[in-house]
Amino acid sequence: MKKRAAFTLIECVAALLVTTIVIILAGMTISSLRSVTRQSLDQPLDWIICLQELESPRHAYALVSVRDNTVVLRDQHTDRLYELCAQKRLYLRAQKDGGYMPVFSGIHDQKTVFRQLDQQRVYIKVERTNGEVLTGYLCFRKDS
Repeated sequence: MKKRAAFTLIECVAALLVTTIVIILAGMTISSLRSVTRQSLDQPLDWIICLQELESPRHAYALVSVRDNTVVLRDQHTDRLYELCAQKRLYLRAQKDGGYMPVFSGIHDQKTVFRQLDQQRVYIKVERTNGEVLTGYLCFRKDS
């Protein structure tokens, strides 16, 4: 009787075990990469960046007025008027020329509060759709 070269049962089980471990590790790696690369606006850092961008010297926004759910700002470089509005997200809307730019998303527009503190500062409070309440103080340039 001739001996044939073949896999034994132990070798087959070992190969299946190694393959299973590789598949499990690959799945865990892919899911962790997905969660890292997914844009997450639930982090407080995003709120801080939003506030810093509104106060940025690049834009040179000056506070004109605060109404209901709107803050009116003047860009001192271009002398254009913008409105900071809240409707499911905070966004800047150009008053005359049209167009808008989203600034922060995932908020309840009915639960957004803008309160003018003095000629330059505005208190802002928003409630996220996940229930988180975020507050901040914006300090704009003096309107000339």
